Amino acid sequence: MKKISNELIDIINNFYEKYKNLDDKFCSINLSKDKWSLKEIIGHLIDSASNNHQRFIRLQLTEELDFPDYHYSWIEIEKFNKMKFIDILSLWKNYNILLGHLIKNVKKEALKNFWNNEDKKLTLEFIMTNYLKHLKEHINHFDERSKEKK
Repeated sequence: MKKISNELIDIINNFYEKYKNLDDKFCSINLSKDKWSLKEIIGHLIDSASNNHQRFIRLQLTEELDFPDYHYSWIEIEKFNKMKFIDILSLWKNYNILLGHLIKNVKKEALKNFWNNEDKKLTLEFIMTNYLKHLKEHINHFDERSKEKK
């Protein structure tokens, strides 16, 4: 799990340095109704971090967890485009530093504990590994979106 933690922290720090000076107005642009702004992409990753934080902790306290999932509709409620990009980015960065710490220090005996997600039982080990995969997918989404013009 230390490898996943180290990779997560490296990605977060490199991404933050690369994008911390982006123009706030540019980061608020929605190219269409079905395309998130750059702020909304990072906002979605904050939602992912906050939900996974709960899973990472709770699955070290219990062998089985029934916990609700989150949905893309949260973006509509959160109104990230009304916030400063640097505030959103900083929250995301710091939240992931905490998650990297949790992943690095996870109790090995808890890695087989599982979360009941609809009809699937997902182990803590899978959730932590998949968290990094999900983050990378949205980092790529952000990179691609940042090159698009309105």
